[in-house]
Amino acid sequence: MQALSRGEWRLLAPMLLPFLPFVLLPVIFQLLARLGGWAALAERYPAAGEAPRPRCWFGSGIFRRWCGYNNCLIVSADQTGLFMSLWPVFSIGHAPIFIPWSEVREIRRVTMWCRPIYRIVTARAPELDFALHGRAWEFIRPRAEAARVDISQ
Repeated sequence: MQALSRGEWRLLAPMLLPFLPFVLLPVIFQLLARLGGWAALAERYPAAGEAPRPRCWFGSGIFRRWCGYNNCLIVSADQTGLFMSLWPVFSIGHAPIFIPWSEVREIRRVTMWCRPIYRIVTARAPELDFALHGRAWEFIRPRAEAARVDISQ
């Protein structure tokens, strides 16, 4: 097999350009899941089964204070725990997560960029800094309170 010449590459490159996002986006999503901490949390708290209804779509959260999941989280909660997943188009490398309320050590209100976020500390992943805010937090708050999770202001 012979390598393409520089001239052949110049002809071929414009035809390959439209396919570049289909190659790069999955790689980027995988990297974000690993570097941001989602993958580690999903390994420790894998979801087994479908999340309960109702579900909050367009939720927001942040992992490790830099990896934002703005308006692409799907959160759900019931008496057993918290479910998190991403919209299917963004879910490459992001397995669904289920955290039982018994594993939540505390939910702490902190301020980040002049707005409140709610950091969730878990038993099996206390070093993983992740938080929910906005619509996602307001959706799960009553369920966390009903489960008697420690919510610090």
